[in-house]
Amino acid sequence: MLNFLKKSLLLKPALLGLMILSPSAAVAAATQSETIHQDAVENLTAGLTEQDLSVENLFPMTVADASITEPSATEPVAIEPNLNVTSVDELSANADSLGQVTSVSQLSDVQPTDWAFQALQSLVERYGCIAGYPNGTFRGNRSATRYEMAAALNACLDQISDRFASKADLDAVKALQDEFAAELATLRGRVDGLEARVDTVEAQQFSTTTKLNGEVVFGSAFVFDEDEALDSVLGVGTDDGNTGEDRLFLGYRARLNFDTSFSGSDRLRIRLEAADIPELDEDGSAGTSLARFGFDENDPEGNLVILDELNYRFKPLEGLTLKIALQGGDYKDDVETFNPYLKSSGSGALSRFFRFNPVTHRAPGDTTVSAVYELNDAIELSFAAAADDAELATADGDNNGGLFGGGQFGVFGQIGVTLSEKLRFGAQYARSEFRGGADITNDTGDAPTTGGGLGPGGDTSDPFDGLDTTTDNFGFNVDAEIAKFLHFSGWAGVTLARSPELEDSQVTLLNWAANFIFPDLFAEGNRGSISVGQQPFIIDTGNLNGTGITDGAQDNITAEAQYQFKVNDNIKISPGVIVIFQANNTDSNDPIFVPVIRTTFKF
Repeated sequence: MLNFLKKSLLLKPALLGLMILSPSAAVAAATQSETIHQDAVENLTAGLTEQDLSVENLFPMTVADASITEPSATEPVAIEPNLNVTSVDELSANADSLGQVTSVSQLSDVQPTDWAFQALQSLVERYGCIAGYPNGTFRGNRSATRYEMAAALNACLDQISDRFASKADLDAVKALQDEFAAELATLRGRVDGLEARVDTVEAQQFSTTTKLNGEVVFGSAFVFDEDEALDSVLGVGTDDGNTGEDRLFLGYRARLNFDTSFSGSDRLRIRLEAADIPELDEDGSAGTSLARFGFDENDPEGNLVILDELNYRFKPLEGLTLKIALQGGDYKDDVETFNPYLKSSGSGALSRFFRFNPVTHRAPGDTTVSAVYELNDAIELSFAAAADDAELATADGDNNGGLFGGGQFGVFGQIGVTLSEKLRFGAQYARSEFRGGADITNDTGDAPTTGGGLGPGGDTSDPFDGLDTTTDNFGFNVDAEIAKFLHFSGWAGVTLARSPELEDSQVTLLNWAANFIFPDLFAEGNRGSISVGQQPFIIDTGNLNGTGITDGAQDNITAEAQYQFKVNDNIKISPGVIVIFQANNTDSNDPIFVPVIRTTFKF
């Protein structure tokens, strides 16, 4: 027996060297070495002495890295064992930390009597291709379909293809492949089909959906003033004799929006509205447009449900948004206003004026087309056009009808610059054409009058007393977060008004506003704000100065203070007060105080 062991030691290095020089031969040699007859060993070791069979002669190598390098034509092959061998304890600890099943005995529900025991013991112990469920079970006592067996076989093929396998293993796998060839092909076909369906879902992962959302506003206010404000910017108007006692009023505005999307990135909006909140310049309580609310709506027909908005918004290109409004269109709804806290009519400023620049962001018609393009993260370009009576297909008096038929028309352009998350600027230009008697200040200037004004009668809102008017409007906005508790937004606007029916006619108007907002004041979600500004007023009359206006004499001041309580995500209560000094730019008018409470419900 000792002689056999010695001869075997001599044979092993020879076989190992042969395996290194030829990988294919290594497999054959390793297999054959298990069955070599003792006589063959004795023949190979015949004539060797004890010195020849010593350990030093059999293993003439140094201790080094055990990695096998590609031998050159002249270099001898050296096999150096690695002493930095990871211990069994370390390997066990690593395996435990990974939480993987490395032995069939770790599967709690597999017993030697189950069909899966022998198969699992072979596959898991040798290749690790089937490891059971994450909770340590394999559930091998349950029957398996041929497709489940095909899936398991496919997993084993992936593992075996990257590992050393004996000829017997490969023959077994080949036999299994032949047995389940049909199922494997079907399974692969199903996977390909699923991939195609997933691609389709990703490309068209939206179904046409219509969402209903609504807003209801309750408004209550009282106007404190001794008399209705005089309505002449020249200071020569007279009281219209309205001495009726002002009353506390309670009104409402209800809106329902039907928003439909066809692709997920577009929106078709249909808005229905019913409202009954008085406009204080028309009901005689204040006598000036300067006192109008941002949420007022007065249906002359009496509480009828009307189509308030109809528009479609979509994105044909990356970064480009187009919008077409056939009813209720306005620039303010299409482009940035740089007044995020106070823009909304239902939850923003109480006064109509402090929501946005009235001469640039209000359109002269309710049919609009707009385009907003994000050039990059810092610059946004906006363009829009508006028309009144665009739906007319035939001429109607002085209005020739259609989009460009001679009715009121306007164009708008804006550039927005974002310097940081806390600082933004905006610059606008808007040109508008108004037919005779139209309000060029969009209901934020003095109430239109007859006689006693410019050209030879007029006021801020209609400086040429019923004549056609063209305006060039320029605006500049700032929106800045000064601190977490203080936000500022404001603007300045200049209007150059001319009448094509008067030679050398130009009237210059100015308006400005400063809004100080206090987010989360006293409680998270609440908000306070203080606003002050001058609604459109005349600063220069050009060649029309001889009519009685003194340049720079327009000094109306409007102020607002409000505090908004957030009851919950759907209900907000906003008490506040609007104060107007020298209404209609007439110093003989007493200050007008309008305390108001607005309650907004959103759903």
